Amino acid sequence: MSNLANTATADAADCGSPATIQAGATRKPVAQDPWKAEEAPSRGFDFALLPRILRALGGTTLIASISIFLLQGWENGNDVFRYLLLLGHSVVLTAIGFASGHYLKESKGARLLVTLALASVPANFAILGAFIYSLATAGGVDLPQFVVWQVDNWTTLSMTLAGAVVLMAPMVVLGFMVLARSSALRLSGVFLLGNAALLFPARDPVTTAVLMLALTAMALWANARITKADPTLRTWEGLVARALQFAPVGVVFGRTAWLYSGDAFVFTAMSVIAFVLLRHFALMMKPQSSLRGWMEKASVASSLTTAYGAVFCVDRLAPALTESALLPLFAFVSAALVFEIGLRAANGGAGYRRLAAAMIALGLLVQLWIGGSVVVAAICLAAGLALVVYGYSVEQRVVFGLGALLLSVGLIHQIHFAITTFDLGSWGSLAVLGVVAIVAGSAVERHGERVKAQMALWKNRFQGWEY
Repeated sequence: MSNLANTATADAADCGSPATIQAGATRKPVAQDPWKAEEAPSRGFDFALLPRILRALGGTTLIASISIFLLQGWENGNDVFRYLLLLGHSVVLTAIGFASGHYLKESKGARLLVTLALASVPANFAILGAFIYSLATAGGVDLPQFVVWQVDNWTTLSMTLAGAVVLMAPMVVLGFMVLARSSALRLSGVFLLGNAALLFPARDPVTTAVLMLALTAMALWANARITKADPTLRTWEGLVARALQFAPVGVVFGRTAWLYSGDAFVFTAMSVIAFVLLRHFALMMKPQSSLRGWMEKASVASSLTTAYGAVFCVDRLAPALTESALLPLFAFVSAALVFEIGLRAANGGAGYRRLAAAMIALGLLVQLWIGGSVVVAAICLAAGLALVVYGYSVEQRVVFGLGALLLSVGLIHQIHFAITTFDLGSWGSLAVLGVVAIVAGSAVERHGERVKAQMALWKNRFQGWEY
C-alpha cells in the first residue's frame, strides 16, 4: 500500500512538469472529485475544547453543590444525617473517579474527581470537629445557625467518627495514588495528620494562632522533605498533591476570620501564614509565570500586615517600650520581609530592594519628624551606613542615595541635639564623628591623589548603576 501511495504522489507531482507535457498527452489529466469539498480554513467550533469545558462545568457544579449543602442548612433530618450525606458524597466522587480512569481509560476527568474528593476531606473533618466542640463546650459561642453542627451524645459521635475515618483513610490513600503514586503513603499520612488537628475543640485566640502556625510549619517541612525525595512531585499533579497539604490550614484560617473574634496574636499569625504560603506557592511556579509575579506583589501586602501585627504584639508584651520605637519597628520588619521577597524574586529583585530601602528611610524620617530622639538619630546613622554599603555592593543608585540621605539627616539631628540640649549620646556621637573626620583628613592629605582618582572611578561607575 505504501508503494502505491508513493507512486500516486509521484505521478501527481509530474503532471504539471514540462517533461510530461512534451512527452505527449498519453496520460489523461486527473479529474477533480466533484464530491470532495474545497479545503478551507476551519472556522467552526473546536471540539477539542469540549472536554475541557465539560470538566470545568462539572467541577464548578460540584463545588457549588458542596458549598450550598454546607451553608444553606436543612430543616429535615438531624446534623449527623446531613454529615453522612456529605461523607457519602466524597466517597462516591472517589469511586466514580477511579471507575472513570479504569474503564474509560481517560485520566484527566478521573484526576479532577479525585482532587475534588480530597478537597472535601477537610470539610468532613471540620464538621467532625464541630460535633466534638458542641459536646466539649458548655453553650459555646453565638454562631450563625447554618454553621452549627450538633450531636446528641458521645456514643453517636464515636460511631460517626470511627465510620468516617474507616471510609476516608482508604479514600485519601487512593486519591494520592492517582495524583502522586510514588509518594502516596507519605502524602496521605501528612494530609490525615493535618486534618486530624481540625478535631481539636479549642477556639481561643492563642490556641488558634499556635495551631495555624504548627499546621503551616508541618506542611512546609513535609513538602520540602517529600519533594526532595521524589522529583516527580514537580509535575502539575504533584503540585496539586502538595498544595492539598495546606487545606487544613485554610480551613482554620477561614473559620477564624469569619466566625470568631481574634486579637493581635491571631492577626499576626494569620498574616505570617499568608506571607509564607504566598511565597511558597510563588516559588512552586515557573519564573516566567505571570501568576508568580502577582503572588510576589501580594506578598508585599501581607508583609505590611505582618509588620502591623508584630507592632501590636510587641506593644502588648512590652508596654514599657516607648512609642517612638513602634514606627521604626514597623519599618524594619516590613522592609526585612520585602527584602526577602527580592532575594528569590523571578525578575532579580531590584525593585523590591528599592522598596525595602524606601520603607526604612520613610519610617525613620517620619519618626524623626514627629518625635525625634538621640536613639532614633543614631539608628538613622547606622541604617544609613548599612544602606550605603549595600547599595554600593549591588550597584543601585536609589538604595545608595537613600542611605546617604539617612546618614545626612541623622548627622544633622545629632548636631541639633548636641547644640540645644547637652546629651551624653549626642556628645559621644559627635566626638566619634570628630575623630573620624580628623583621621579622614590625614588620610586624604597623605593619599589625596589616590583618593581623587578612586572618587573619579566611583563616579563613572555610579553613572552605570541601575536605579
